[in-house]
Amino acid sequence: MSASTSERPAFTGFHHYAPIVRDLDVSAAWYERVLGLTHAGTRCPEDEEIDGVLLSDPDSGVAVRLQRAGQGRPPSHTAFSVASRSQLDTWAGWLDGLGVTHGGVVDVDTPAPYAYLVFHDPDDVPLVLVHVAG
Repeated sequence: MSASTSERPAFTGFHHYAPIVRDLDVSAAWYERVLGLTHAGTRCPEDEEIDGVLLSDPDSGVAVRLQRAGQGRPPSHTAFSVASRSQLDTWAGWLDGLGVTHGGVVDVDTPAPYAYLVFHDPDDVPLVLVHVAG
């Protein structure tokens, strides 16, 4: 697929933002109190590797993935939702056509089925495209 001959695939919106925080408990309490976020029942792709907490707004689905500082991870990432699993494959092809390195589409079965695709901006900040199976 050539990026110059095809349209950029769509994403359906913002999925989550994942900042690095100094004190996970203090930050989680702040996001709960100030933004009204609650602990989410789902996990992010990197939950196996880092100490963090996923908070979300039950009405909009907007999520914040707080990550404890000092774990050797990139400083933050932003994730965008896509409409279907096949859209992730389309995005992978689009990125290939642009010469943008990515990690390929990863399918996850537990705790709930979802798939994601990670690539990085010029400052090495991860961008994630996510499809959560309905």
